Amino acid sequence: MKKTILLGFILLISGLANAQIIDKYGLRIGGGYSNQYWEYKNDMFSDLSNWKENKLGLSFYLNAEKELANFLSIRPEIGYIQKGFVDDIVFTTAEGEEINTTNKNVIFHNLSGNIGFKIRPIDFIIKPYLIAGLRGDYMIDYKDVEVEVQGVKYELNKSVIDDFNKFTLSGLIGIGFEYKDFLYLDFEFNPAITKNLDETGLSIKDRYFGMTIGLNINTLTKKNE
Repeated sequence: MKKTILLGFILLISGLANAQIIDKYGLRIGGGYSNQYWEYKNDMFSDLSNWKENKLGLSFYLNAEKELANFLSIRPEIGYIQKGFVDDIVFTTAEGEEINTTNKNVIFHNLSGNIGFKIRPIDFIIKPYLIAGLRGDYMIDYKDVEVEVQGVKYELNKSVIDDFNKFTLSGLIGIGFEYKDFLYLDFEFNPAITKNLDETGLSIKDRYFGMTIGLNINTLTKKNE
């Protein structure tokens, strides 16, 4: 079911393009800060509940846009987004020896799909707009913090991350500015809707702040004709 949802994003964009009913199609690329809140429900460990440190990651999307009414359009997208957090922990053995971490970034590689409604209240050369919708992320791989003990490397969070849901859902809230239907700049926020391990003693939710720059390819093609 979850894979079907993301496949639907791909088919939607492909179908709109093939039917030639879209008004714009293009791509956007950029980056953002992601993080996770680990909430320990057991009172003995509740003091450990906190946001991890923010991690910088890349994202890119292909999109199509169809105008529904004056100043309102729908923009489905499919792409890649890198999420995660920084786990800045220093380990000390009973003998007082510090254990080195060879990688402090926990990285989630996600296939991502959005459906956003785009509202443009003003029609000038530079057009401000609002975006509101949903984002679905499917984790295809991850990289964990590695701890080396006596020459042997261990993944710190593997037992937890292996139990994560592959698919997570978040909101899509953003503002943007479009220049002459050609270039555009997006600022977005993704608050978590679904959580990981919420039925256990540990509940984990994501958040993401991003910025991307985009190009409407069909507008560029028309200018070159």
